Formats: sequence, C-alpha cells, structure tokens
Amino acid sequence: MKNIIAAYITMAALGLAVSASAQVPAGKIVTIDLNKVFNDYYKTPIASAKLKETADSFNKEHDDMMANYKKQIDDLNKLRDDQDKPEYTAEVREQKRKAVADKLTETQKMQRDIDEYRASHRKILEEQTQRMRQTILKEIQDIIDKEARDAGYQLVIDKSGNTLNGVPVLVFSQDSMEITDDIVKILNKNAPKGTEAPAPKPAENKGGTK
Repeated sequence: MKNIIAAYITMAALGLAVSASAQVPAGKIVTIDLNKVFNDYYKTPIASAKLKETADSFNKEHDDMMANYKKQIDDLNKLRDDQDKPEYTAEVREQKRKAVADKLTETQKMQRDIDEYRASHRKILEEQTQRMRQTILKEIQDIIDKEARDAGYQLVIDKSGNTLNGVPVLVFSQDSMEITDDIVKILNKNAPKGTEAPAPKPAENKGGTK
C-alpha cells in the first residue's frame, strides 16, 4: 500500500510558492521533498491502515467466494464423471446430463459474480485511495502555501519528482534551501500521542573531520 501511495505523488507539482524555514532568506527559491512530507505526515499511516483494513476485508470475502467456487467445480467434475456410466438406463443418463448442465450454469454464474466482485471492489479501493491522497495532499498544500506567503519565497521546487527519462528534476541544491523538515514539523505539531513521525536524522558530515 505504501508503494501505491508513493507512486501517486511522485509526479507532484514542481513549482509551489511556499515557505517554512526562517533560516532560508526571503525571496529565495527553496526545495521540498513532497514524497517525504507525504509519508512523514502522521495522517498518512493512519489513512493507509484504514485502507489496508478495507483491502483485507475484500480479500477475505474473495477467498471465501473462491473456496465455494472450487467446491462447485469439484461437484461439477464428479457429475460429469458419473453421467455416462454404462449401468445407467437411458432415462437416468439423461437426468444426469441435465444435472451437469444445471451445475455448469451455476458454476458459470458464480464465476461471473467473482469477476464482477473483483472489478467493483478494486474500483472502490482505488477511489478510497484517491480520496485519501487528495485530502492529505490538500492539507499539505495549504500549509505550504501559507508558509510561502508568510516568508515571501519566490518558488518551491519538489525535489522528489523525476523527468520522463527517469532522472531527477532537481540535479543539485544546497541543503540550506530545503524546507522539508520544517513543513513536516508544522503538519505534525498537533499529532495525537504515539502517531508522531520519527525525528529526522542529523545530516552526515560527508567531508569528514579534520
């Protein structure tokens, strides 16, 4: 589920007029990792858990339907094996063949019902996922917009996006230009106890110590 949600926001808008960090000078272009913001927002795992519950419920009902369908197939095969035994009279064989035809009709209907169930419940789950994604992204966008206006930044670029060639849209930016952690902190300031995202790890000193 997490991969599905991440895939939905990979191509998020590249330019967002935003702000969030006092340490970034006003009027500057700043960057944000919307994928990280989405995943670290405390509401995302809560919504994902609800979606998983729905998916698990669908899967269980589907498994029950498939078990009944398998039993129906087994019954149909037994009737077919039994219908033309030589010891049966012509009248009995005709009755057996009618039973096979009736069982086949039931089995085909059950198969159609399963196919329709799969299609309809896949659509339901996709629609629920889409609504969840849109709701959370709207909340994130609102916070970004407010912080941008307050700080007067010119442009915010989503560094999590890729081009059609699969390469990062943003090739390089200074760490001081990024506001990802600031936005996450604002989004999670009222998170219920136990739902807070883990604190970001301190940046590594790639230059080493001297």
